[in-house]
Amino acid sequence: MNNTGFGKGKILVPNVKDMTSWSVIACDQFSSQPEYWRDVEEQVKSNPSTLNMIIPDSNLWQPDLDQRVGALYRAMRTYLRRHMLVEVEDYIYVERVTHDGQVRSGIVGVVDLEEYDYHEDAGTKVRASERTTNLVQYRRQFRENAPLEVSHIILLMDDREDAVMSALRGHTDEMKPLYDFELMKDGGSIRGWLVTAEQSENIDATLEKLGERQLFEDKYNMPEKETMIYAVGDGNMSLAAAKAHYEALKATLSPEKMKNHPARYALCELVNLNDESLKFEPINRIVFGVDTQNFVRQLERSCKVSYEPCKDENGQECQHVDMYLQGEVKHMWIQKPSSNMVTGTIQNFIDTYVQEFSGKVDYVHGNSIVQQLSSLKDNVGFIFPAMGKEVLFETILVDDILPRKTFSMGKAEDKRFYLECRKIIK
Repeated sequence: MNNTGFGKGKILVPNVKDMTSWSVIACDQFSSQPEYWRDVEEQVKSNPSTLNMIIPDSNLWQPDLDQRVGALYRAMRTYLRRHMLVEVEDYIYVERVTHDGQVRSGIVGVVDLEEYDYHEDAGTKVRASERTTNLVQYRRQFRENAPLEVSHIILLMDDREDAVMSALRGHTDEMKPLYDFELMKDGGSIRGWLVTAEQSENIDATLEKLGERQLFEDKYNMPEKETMIYAVGDGNMSLAAAKAHYEALKATLSPEKMKNHPARYALCELVNLNDESLKFEPINRIVFGVDTQNFVRQLERSCKVSYEPCKDENGQECQHVDMYLQGEVKHMWIQKPSSNMVTGTIQNFIDTYVQEFSGKVDYVHGNSIVQQLSSLKDNVGFIFPAMGKEVLFETILVDDILPRKTFSMGKAEDKRFYLECRKIIK
């Protein structure tokens, strides 16, 4: 394994007849659209599926949560016992065709959790891109007694020369094919290959060059900052849960036993931030069950809202957001922000308001669902401007971890689907 914090690992690949039913989208998608997950259940039926190994966020607050957790453990043990998973050891190169036909290259491997920290002011090689929420405690609970992990985590590298992926793209005829199938519900398709030993060595060498201190300083011109090689793009809560579980386990075992313990690592896919197919989109907000008049009045006062473009006291353009209420849109400019980003300012206000008054917030992709749900009584929606992906690493280095749910890497349908697995107990 190279010394960057991301490397090859022992990965379990499914050996099932219906791969489309096996692979389902990340658990944090479509949380306000339970009909999506009902459709998935209908499609999967009794087929082996990663759906049986996860709990969609839309089901986290159901009264039968404990029974669901027990069921996912049983499913994992059953799949292992019935030899539905075949172990390979190295990197897996993947090509994901998104819903609009673009191809996104990735490498499936593992994160060394010793090189990762999700807290603010982290100086590790692998860093979170957004703040954690109480979802971490749920994901950690699910992991504690699980024999397997199945991952939707995407790690990002700022490989401006595309040195890592370009050495693999177009050379799949040298690799061993592992899977090639259509993903369900407009998810596109995916293909995966086990890389050769020579390609694996080249990946390690290229990643180490990418992590060199001088290159870091040349790219970001921040000599006072610790070297950051990777940022978590998707799956921040899941990777934080893996870290929390590992730290708790480490406290009970000797350093020697933890040195190569499988829980020290977490399965993920590495993607180049500069991949042309990778688009950043905002994650919008819906606030349910509020006195809308009071909500707007408190927002106007707390954030000093203007309904005309304006500048702050430093002469900079004020933060802008579109608020949707009862079928109408209000263009708002924030004169008194509480964060460097408008997403953070609005989120801070929502958190304070819900705690003091009432309401529930959800995070959604796309504009149409915001417009639809915010037209209902007692709901308010926010649609944010997109964050440029080219500023992600610099923003994390300067401003630290971003407000939670600041950006999305593409549309919901293009998120990582659960596919490969990995043993996390000895």
